[in-house]
Amino acid sequence: MKIIPTPRLVEEKEGFLSLASVKEISVNLGSDQRIAKFAAKLKNEIEELTGVTVKLTCADAEGIAVHIEHGAEGEGYTLDICGECGICVNGNGAAGAYYAMQTLRQIIHEYGDSLPYCHIEDAPDFTERGFYHDVTRGRVPTLECLKRITDELAYYKINALQLYVEDAFSFEEYDGIMTAENVLNADEIVALDDYCYDNFIELVPSLATFGHLYNLLQSDRWKHLCEYDDWHPWQVYWMEKMAHHTIDVSNDESIKVVGSMIDQFIPLFRSNKFNICCDETFDLCQGRNKGKDEGEEYFKFLKKIIDHVKSRGKTVMMWGDIALNHPEKLSEIPEDTIMLNWTYEKNPDETKVETLAKAGMKQIVCPGTSSWNRFIEEIDRCEGNITKLVDYGTKHGALGILNTNWGDFGHIAPWNCNLYGMVIGAEKGWNADGQLSPEFEAAASSLLYDSDDTNVIDIIRTMGRCERTCDWMLFMYWYSANTVEGRKTELECDTDKAIAHIAKLDEIIATLKGISEEDTRYVDLILSCRAIQIMNRVHLRLKNHPDYQDGNAILADVEDWLVDYRAAWLRESKPSQIDLITKFMRDICVMEERSAEAAGAAEGFARNS
Repeated sequence: MKIIPTPRLVEEKEGFLSLASVKEISVNLGSDQRIAKFAAKLKNEIEELTGVTVKLTCADAEGIAVHIEHGAEGEGYTLDICGECGICVNGNGAAGAYYAMQTLRQIIHEYGDSLPYCHIEDAPDFTERGFYHDVTRGRVPTLECLKRITDELAYYKINALQLYVEDAFSFEEYDGIMTAENVLNADEIVALDDYCYDNFIELVPSLATFGHLYNLLQSDRWKHLCEYDDWHPWQVYWMEKMAHHTIDVSNDESIKVVGSMIDQFIPLFRSNKFNICCDETFDLCQGRNKGKDEGEEYFKFLKKIIDHVKSRGKTVMMWGDIALNHPEKLSEIPEDTIMLNWTYEKNPDETKVETLAKAGMKQIVCPGTSSWNRFIEEIDRCEGNITKLVDYGTKHGALGILNTNWGDFGHIAPWNCNLYGMVIGAEKGWNADGQLSPEFEAAASSLLYDSDDTNVIDIIRTMGRCERTCDWMLFMYWYSANTVEGRKTELECDTDKAIAHIAKLDEIIATLKGISEEDTRYVDLILSCRAIQIMNRVHLRLKNHPDYQDGNAILADVEDWLVDYRAAWLRESKPSQIDLITKFMRDICVMEERSAEAAGAAEGFARNS
């Protein structure tokens, strides 16, 4: 059976149940209202598949029906499909019944209206099974897109969602800095919180409160709170936004501004948690506080933020990278704080997980989809990263997993291009010893992309390898150096591999088009293939390969691609940074190294961003 996450026990039996014989869905009296809501969704799906009317009731049903019951609490469940009573869902708690119905939906996806008799018993290893999605560094999703993301997370039994926010919310502090049509607002957050709740997902607020406050601290209104006095951008916008800025910890106004944003955000969420981030404070003690001890200043301001959040009745979550640089000070962090322990290497080091465990701190391991800085996820990396980090978390008593999906340097990858990394996290969060076997990959191809005959996951793996010869982040560093910064650097590129990758992507595009040219999942995969080809061609041109010197030809293909890419972007996201990507793609196609015209265009790009 193609079920993700893989259940603990599946006993397949002889015989099949005709779904058309199910005339009733019975929800036991006293059930959580969310179960009745989801049962209504299941009812509609069965009716659409079979053409038979199904009754939803809270009375006991007799004969062939879907019988749904649950106890007081717990995420475990049993699911039985047989010829006597039909389908029996029994959850330890309401969440367990909900997950049993998700398993049933996956079985229906595979078998249609003829379901195999079976007995399934299942329960998760971790209570914390989260997904972290960047809505700040490129794409700001629409509410409808966020609901679709929620549906997909819930389908794979993920029970927490966090959105990374720096400036992508209508905070009072950003009035005049960010435009309303490019940020999330309070109505949207409240609606998403309701939608997550109905799907047994905790929407946890996450807000940059220390570092990564570039747009705030670069503004005329708030630049006096920047660690650097009178900072002037000297790199491409996305590099500036990634690396800066840290707030001035010595200014009493800083905690007031941070506290104000926290207070505007907290009431919109049901969650009793709040992620204050506090990661990558690169500038700390490099400017106004130069000469002071970085560890002392970090923990001093950190405790102010923690105290503020706790005074609002919330449990604090925070990224652990900076704190781990000062292990002697870990004891200063309140013991109820949940440390989010991240690392993204293919073969991550166990040391950081072990260090927090030995310090007696609560922690959640945070691997990643490896889809940022890219048009497609890097499966070769994320498989090892997620698997090993969860193994370390299991060994050292972590609370669970928070699988991260960042958007560094413009968030160029569409949502549909990081789905496999998402379900790996779902598998390992539910079933820590789950194996990424060929059978799991086949199930993912079927469930994620409705493809049983073609292994789409293997296609995505190959796409990721083709992107290695045109690394977006390294290209961005090279571009910034040779234009905005006025430095001469060399662009690394294996020309033979780049040419081979362009040809391979032609084959992949033909295969994907053979599956579907209308399904948005395949539209996005094809768009990413085309983008990777273009970037390889740009690299080859800049390396003076004789067959790739026609910048106008590349630009013509970029213009065609941009029309389709913009449409796909706006299908799921607010305009946000699509214009920056558009300008950048056009600039690089006609760029001549160190020419005055290119330098002027690049400086305008950085300044106007």
